[in-house]
Amino acid sequence: MMEMFSEIIAIFNRWNKKLLRQPILIFFNLIQPLVWFLLFTQAFSAIGNIPTFKLLTGTSSYITFFTAAVIIQTIASSALSAGIGVVTDFDSGFMDKMRVAPINKSSILFGRLFSAALTTILQVMIILVIGFALGVTIASGVIGIVIILILAALFGIAWSGISLFIALTTKNQEITLSVGLLTTFPLLFLSASVMPLGLLPDWVQQVAKVNPFTYIAEAVQSLIIKGFVWQKIEYALIAIVIIGAVSLGASIMVFRKKIS
Repeated sequence: MMEMFSEIIAIFNRWNKKLLRQPILIFFNLIQPLVWFLLFTQAFSAIGNIPTFKLLTGTSSYITFFTAAVIIQTIASSALSAGIGVVTDFDSGFMDKMRVAPINKSSILFGRLFSAALTTILQVMIILVIGFALGVTIASGVIGIVIILILAALFGIAWSGISLFIALTTKNQEITLSVGLLTTFPLLFLSASVMPLGLLPDWVQQVAKVNPFTYIAEAVQSLIIKGFVWQKIEYALIAIVIIGAVSLGASIMVFRKKIS
């Protein structure tokens, strides 16, 4: 177990070093949340004036409500990069070296996943700082912020499994990126992330109720707006466990076949 842990740390450090050597990628990772905050909240700020908005959400500030959507979109984008990075390793021949290396092959995936989780945590911290600058307050305080970061990291790992599965199956960056984008944005807008459920059309509400983004969004929104609504947090954790069990299980199975 300790040997596998050391292997995961080594792969984890490798990915972090690769990120630090790409300052332009770091720049876009930092600027993306700011663009989302400024563009979308300014374009849809009038939503907060809808009479039932405060009744449904607990706040009349659309920026405060929309913070959860920015966090989820950022997590999904970061998770997408996990799969693309693995395709790059196959193309560069790195995986050929790992195939003959005397290490547990699962360590390669877990090292990548934990690196993506760290990136996600840093991005969410930046989002919260931007939110504070724009007047967002966290009703659940410091403990709530910690819970938001934990949920973000866990959801990032679980969602990364989907991009990893696509990447390992296709070994194609374009397909991985296309499928990732085609799933992320529809799921985001067909959830309670951008608009409270009560203001969505009936058919969208039905989709949102089986959409995992809804449960993550409602947990984060409750921590930001209302405080500790433990049922929302429990539902978010259940959604994360289900997604992670399916996506990571499938990814590990495919990866072992590809690298054996």
